[in-house]
Amino acid sequence: MVHEFADKELAPKALELDRRGEFPKDVFKKMAALGLLGISTSKELGGAGMGHLAVTIAIEEMARIYPPAALFLEVGTGPVYAIAHFGSEEQKKKYVPPILKGEKIMCIAATEPTGGSELTNLATEAVIKDDGYVINGRKVYITSGGTSDHCLLLAKTGERASFLMVDKGTPGFTVGRRQDQMGLRTVDISELAFNDCKVPKENLIGKEGAGFPIAMTTFTVARPAIGAIGLGIALGAFEIALKYAKERILYGKPIARLQAIQFLLAEMDTEIDAARWLVYAPGAALDKGASPRDIVKQSSRAKAVGADVGFSVARKAIEVLGGNGVSPEYHLARLLNDAMELIPANGTQQIMKIIQAGEILK
Repeated sequence: MVHEFADKELAPKALELDRRGEFPKDVFKKMAALGLLGISTSKELGGAGMGHLAVTIAIEEMARIYPPAALFLEVGTGPVYAIAHFGSEEQKKKYVPPILKGEKIMCIAATEPTGGSELTNLATEAVIKDDGYVINGRKVYITSGGTSDHCLLLAKTGERASFLMVDKGTPGFTVGRRQDQMGLRTVDISELAFNDCKVPKENLIGKEGAGFPIAMTTFTVARPAIGAIGLGIALGAFEIALKYAKERILYGKPIARLQAIQFLLAEMDTEIDAARWLVYAPGAALDKGASPRDIVKQSSRAKAVGADVGFSVARKAIEVLGGNGVSPEYHLARLLNDAMELIPANGTQQIMKIIQAGEILK
């Protein structure tokens, strides 16, 4: 169903969506109507309860055609997981169902101007005053920051960090400039500012001071989705290259008959299959009962490998098409730009390797 949705709904619009660079509300609503926003969420909260592997595959299928649509699904995975597993019953009922229905959008705001790799050194502060928290600080590179109705904010509360929900329209909460990106053109990536922004104490998600563990758990669950986007980009680029190689005639025969082209196709096909096992592994493990703590190494590896294969295969596909490879109408330049956006997303490649090494050396 997702494959068909991508081919019929996303493929005809892909170039125009990128040219406009606006958040496609109609696409988002159709995804919600199909139940795509709640694939891995429990049925009790209005989801499909299909598990983490299912959402990984759905993301791969959408990224094959239009990666930003896949990112819309990935962006919702993290905050919904955080609310579903660490929020109160009231918070679950208030926030999760509207998100799954596509009525509301939620973002996670963690990265600051000093960087996103060292979340233990936050400048954004939330100080208890009267019956709530007063927040001051700034966040950058927040995916869906400008289009979200709710912001799951990581802020320092005393010596430790906590997660607080900040709703759009709260006095003191403003969306700054939208940050221009080389790819993922329809994804709103913005700065967020908090100036004496006050939220009630009931907006605390989980326990005070538990923000960092919640963040690490949430990122661990969400990271394979970035890898799945890279895997989908690779698959889409490969399909374009294979079709072109069979149809393009050179020296009196299809270029697919040329050994140099065959080598590229073989390399791409191998990279995709190898990456798929690693990208699928964390979700499959969670579905079999593993905890997020059990998949830390697999999760970081899935993100790193998926991002790498997206870029590698898209570049090789351009080589197969030659001059046509950089023409917008063949979509490969768009896919390559989108693949580049995955390199720093949800943790840089180097941070992913540091996490893997830490798990290996335990």
